[in-house]
Amino acid sequence: MILAIVVAFFVGAISAIFGVGGGFILVPVLNSALGIPMNIAVGSVVSYVLGPATTALLYRNVQWTSWRLPLILSGGLFVGVFLGGSTLNFFTHSDTVSIDAETLVLRVYLGLLSVLGMFSLWESERATRFRPISRGWLNRILLPPVIRVRDWNNRALSVPMFVWFGVTVGFLSGLLGISGGLLIVPGLLYLFGVDAQKTVVTSMVVVWLVSFQSTILHAWSGNVDLKLVAALLAGGTIGARAGSSIGRRLGSQQLRRNFGILAICTAIFVAIRLSVSASQ
Repeated sequence: MILAIVVAFFVGAISAIFGVGGGFILVPVLNSALGIPMNIAVGSVVSYVLGPATTALLYRNVQWTSWRLPLILSGGLFVGVFLGGSTLNFFTHSDTVSIDAETLVLRVYLGLLSVLGMFSLWESERATRFRPISRGWLNRILLPPVIRVRDWNNRALSVPMFVWFGVTVGFLSGLLGISGGLLIVPGLLYLFGVDAQKTVVTSMVVVWLVSFQSTILHAWSGNVDLKLVAALLAGGTIGARAGSSIGRRLGSQQLRRNFGILAICTAIFVAIRLSVSASQ
């Protein structure tokens, strides 16, 4: 558990610097470096994330009006989290498939982090050249029913597209043990064209919803180690306090570029782990 506290400290610091959840680093490291079973790593990490998510929500004093869009998304999130958690449990306990849960989760992490890392580097490079990426890609597909969102300057929103986005985020969160913030923020910004300030508040609520649902599901499935969760909370809280002061000194473009590098480095670590497992 001492090693888990140390790992959580450094991951908490990194998370505070870049303003993202640390699940995408914690799960591979706990599984690959500390030898914790993948289902326990996923369940314990998502339970750990619920603590900081609750604290952030209470500290921000989010108004009830900020819950409207996340509640529209919540049905898709719930279905996605259930499907993701069920998929993890199936590959953990099934003897009829040729791939185990560890390999499945690490392969998904490899693809996801590679895409996010390259996108962040590409986006930051375009920003330095004053050629920002266009936003609102999915807003051009207005499948009915369509609503007008007062919080988004009365912009039209396709409910089915928004809900399916929630299903995707929920599925990956339930499968990988991430809070969803890693996907929600760029998704709202670029897929739906939401203002950055409103994205932050909506993301905080969604992260709490995803963490809450995932914690219940994984606890019900026996994937949560309370001692490990306590160790992660102890180390992560101290690390987040240390990293927050560093994060304030970095500009937004520098943060996005450094996050891209971090995601690519984590993807390389996962690729090495997969290649070592394949050679054994």
